[in-house]
Amino acid sequence: MKKLLLIISAVVIVAAVLFLRGDEDTWICENGQWVKHGNPSASMPTELCGEEQIADITNFQECIDAGNPAMESYPRQCRAGDQTFTEYIGNELEKTDLIFLDSPRPNQTIKSLLAVKGQARGFWFFEGDFPVVLTDWDGLIIGEGIAVAQGEWMTEEFVPFTAEIKFEVPEYKNNGTLIFQKDNPSGLPENDDALEMPVFFEKNEEGESVLPLNSDEAFAIARENKECSMAGILTDKYVYNENTKTWWIDLERMPELEKDGCNPACVVSEETKSAEVNWRCTGLMPDSN
Repeated sequence: MKKLLLIISAVVIVAAVLFLRGDEDTWICENGQWVKHGNPSASMPTELCGEEQIADITNFQECIDAGNPAMESYPRQCRAGDQTFTEYIGNELEKTDLIFLDSPRPNQTIKSLLAVKGQARGFWFFEGDFPVVLTDWDGLIIGEGIAVAQGEWMTEEFVPFTAEIKFEVPEYKNNGTLIFQKDNPSGLPENDDALEMPVFFEKNEEGESVLPLNSDEAFAIARENKECSMAGILTDKYVYNENTKTWWIDLERMPELEKDGCNPACVVSEETKSAEVNWRCTGLMPDSN
């Protein structure tokens, strides 16, 4: 029995030693530098370590990216060493008794066409609506919309509203700001007010945005295209090809350009915002002689 107890004690001691020693084959951070411990299979970490790593953190996102957890608070907070960083959410907390957003939320990733839902006090509207703008990181307006009241707006109570904003993702940086402006028919600066909310932009697989075109915009591009204008007259018959992301607008041919077996269309590309003629000819062309 004593022999068994001795064996068990020895196993416990060995396990404890191994546990306290940790992984022999790894990289450890000492005095701000990565030091090889044993024979690690992985290469040396590329991120900074220790105080040098903490000193390199300047905001909430960098704190999260460094592997630090977000605290359960609103706005969220992140701690690195003795520093605490708070997530920027715009001025939402200051305006919460005047206007608030259900969707999107601060720092949410958005894409076009953006659907917006929220509630605002009736005096935030004028004639049942108020303007909404979307800017890039530098304050340049890249999208605009009108928030429309979904109920009686002549009240001081909260009124639901909706809006849609179409925009093109900027090529440089992927962050911007949604601005919900109080409608101010007086034009007096003291009556101005706005809710500002930071957002991020979603990009497609190629890293570039593709701005959807509606039929009115497609017709506008077609009317300005010289090739389409010379080929015929735009009609009100059109289709949208989901696979190629193009609008096909039928053309009424001019007599001098008639070609037997052809049914031309002005094709507008959603990606390039350009147009060209597709003659859609069938059969052989007759000899012009």
